[in-house]
Amino acid sequence: MKKSTVVSIIGLLIMFVAFVLFQTWPLVLFGTLKLTDVLTLVGGLMFIIPVYLDSVKRKSADNAPNPAVWSTLPPIGMAVVCVGILLPNSLTFFHLFSLPDVFYLVGCLMMLPIFLYPMSGLERAELEETVEEEVDETTSAPADGKKHQ
Repeated sequence: MKKSTVVSIIGLLIMFVAFVLFQTWPLVLFGTLKLTDVLTLVGGLMFIIPVYLDSVKRKSADNAPNPAVWSTLPPIGMAVVCVGILLPNSLTFFHLFSLPDVFYLVGCLMMLPIFLYPMSGLERAELEETVEEEVDETTSAPADGKKHQ
């Protein structure tokens, strides 16, 4: 297993612990910062940074267009989500939404290029799998045909 996969799995486990502790008595560490906030920050970054780095390597190797989009927006999105986690939930946005929720939404939208850009990447992976399956069938079919004759 790759080191990045192990780090991501540990990050997911830390976020799970933060989720389990979320409804317990809040342990305030500093001001409005709680233990669950710290665990969410650490776990979330441990999960997403290796995925982001693998994405950048793959997209660089494939010469994906618009590198400024897929290489700079996700780290900015990660920072925006971190700020949203650190903000107190009492702050509101036009008295309609919680300001941290707006930060989470904007930050997550900025991280979407990690997974969804370029859009042809998924089609390419599916096409490669289809070609590999057809090649496997073609190479095994003549061998089976010769054995039966």
